[in-house]
Amino acid sequence: MEEYRKKIQRKLIIMRIMGILFLLVIIAEKIFLEKKDTFYSGLLAGGAGGMIVITIGYCVRFSNALKDEKKLKAMYIQETDERNKEIAKKTMAISSMIKLYVTAFAIFISGIFSDTVAMTLAVSLVVDALIKAGVLAYYNSKM
Repeated sequence: MEEYRKKIQRKLIIMRIMGILFLLVIIAEKIFLEKKDTFYSGLLAGGAGGMIVITIGYCVRFSNALKDEKKLKAMYIQETDERNKEIAKKTMAISSMIKLYVTAFAIFISGIFSDTVAMTLAVSLVVDALIKAGVLAYYNSKM
């Protein structure tokens, strides 16, 4: 259990660093972005703000677990449970395929309205497919 405690401590440090980085993104956006009332500005500030909330949530969860042995043990069981691992694997595999198909469909629809959007989605689709192929090749060689 001591090894798992160290793992949670490392995760807590990473979450704190991520929270600080997202806070710096918001500060940099306010200082350096010339057009502050744009869609991109709102997207950047909202996304970074949302990530700060998520990192705070994880920090609270990890801190509480480190203070309470029962919570730490419950987290350990949840994280190492074979059923949860299998569900996560299947979820990721199926959601990855669904994302590829939805993106392909979005390319066809967006092409009617904007070539730029269609090309951007096409590049995203190709990158996603290459990542999926690369991960598949990696695990085929490892297992």
